[in-house]
Amino acid sequence: MITSPQDISENSVFWCSYIGCVLGSFFPMILGILVSICVINGDLITSIVDTTGGLSATVIIVFALGIAATNAMNLYCGVLCTLTLGQTFFAKWSPLSGSRIATAIITVAIEVAIAVYGQDNFLVNYTNFILMLLYVLVPWTAINLVDYYLVAHGKYDIPSFFRRDGGIYGYYNVRAIFCYLLGIAVEIPFMSTEIYTGPASVSLGGADISWLVGLVVVSPVYYLMSRRPQTLTQTSAYK
Repeated sequence: MITSPQDISENSVFWCSYIGCVLGSFFPMILGILVSICVINGDLITSIVDTTGGLSATVIIVFALGIAATNAMNLYCGVLCTLTLGQTFFAKWSPLSGSRIATAIITVAIEVAIAVYGQDNFLVNYTNFILMLLYVLVPWTAINLVDYYLVAHGKYDIPSFFRRDGGIYGYYNVRAIFCYLLGIAVEIPFMSTEIYTGPASVSLGGADISWLVGLVVVSPVYYLMSRRPQTLTQTSAYK
């Protein structure tokens, strides 16, 4: 039996995607915790070899292949985003094979340079990078979820997404930009990293709850600013 998109509920799509993402992260995290318990003097590779015994060669090969596949996907996404960004500002530019190869080489060079530069404090630099991503992605996520579930209720004019002028939505959403910047601003006092620790985080003993603050502040503010009757033009994609 073939199921059409109209027969699939939003709840099932959400939970299938959510559980898939959680399980895909949960088990590697459990493995990381178990391995970290066995780490001696910070030598991760030696600890993995000692822990896995006769299976150490297989484990290292599997890890190496997994890292290579992940890095290849990251490179692909980075190059694709760069080319898309270029086409945004230069509409007539069509990146052929030469442009794509050159962009990939430059991207690899930048990534290698960053990896070599930060290798002495890799975990610290990596943790700071992940936290920075968290700070900028939480307000963005809050805006997207509120807009989809509470403002637009999943009804969008899809063709407008692919128009250069933004279609019925325009070039940008002032309310969304304001809420995004507001979210980052309210997070700053609660940030806790090696680079910067906010006064609120210091008073909490170094705890970092900035993501929670950003989520709690941005969600209701964006909802209140965006409540409006849905226009008829937004249903054009469903005709």
